[in-house]
Amino acid sequence: MYLIEVFFRHRSSDDSLAKMPLMNKVIDQWRYNGQIIGREIPVFPAEQDTQTGLAARVICPEQSSLLPENNNVEVNNALAQAEKCGLFLDSFQIIGEDLNSDITFTSDKPQWQVLYTTYLQVCSPLHSGDRLAPIPLYKQLKALPHLSMDVIKWQENWQACDQLQMNGAVLEQQALAEISETGGNLFKHGYYLAQEIERHTGIPTFYYLYRVGGESAAAELARRCPLCGGNWRLTAPLFDLFAFKCDDCRLVSNFSWNWQNEL
Repeated sequence: MYLIEVFFRHRSSDDSLAKMPLMNKVIDQWRYNGQIIGREIPVFPAEQDTQTGLAARVICPEQSSLLPENNNVEVNNALAQAEKCGLFLDSFQIIGEDLNSDITFTSDKPQWQVLYTTYLQVCSPLHSGDRLAPIPLYKQLKALPHLSMDVIKWQENWQACDQLQMNGAVLEQQALAEISETGGNLFKHGYYLAQEIERHTGIPTFYYLYRVGGESAAAELARRCPLCGGNWRLTAPLFDLFAFKCDDCRLVSNFSWNWQNEL
């Protein structure tokens, strides 16, 4: 991923603070389209080539993420509204590559993919099945802005539950149930999203079911797919993470974290 500085110019007589809601609207739509990553976006007054305006530093999955061809209709509408009110996207400058981030999937089309996230991740929740590399949402969902935004909202909810169950101070059991059981609303939402993504892209799209607890390592090894009851254990874990994969139900899961040392 890349750190990029974006510059919006306005008339020198304009009040920068008055333009902030317009810029924030563009930033929100970029985020829902997967063109920028993260929720904390610093915005500040700036000057470029004697032009005054507002600037922001954003994280993008690719150097080209902010090019117009990657915009969806909601991004273009936000940009048009900003221009109508005197705020113009002038330029963006690549500051450098974020060496701490995941390497973005760059091929045209993965053979399969998975909806997967954790509270530690700051990247697209859609990952390729070959090396678990994040796929920018605009690569597949640009024409479906409602679905792309829904994926981001699901990711935020999943990460919130993951954070709660990891901290173990409040709502631990409720949060854990949402990310590890098939009866929870969060599972139903994410599983539906994975099905919708597959329907629109034609790419087999799996959902990650978190696993912790269990009676023993042996019981975990004998675990069956929770949706169809079929044998879904892999001969060797994928990415040292997915020990179970059901091709029929489009579900993957890890060997319980409680028994990892006994594998």
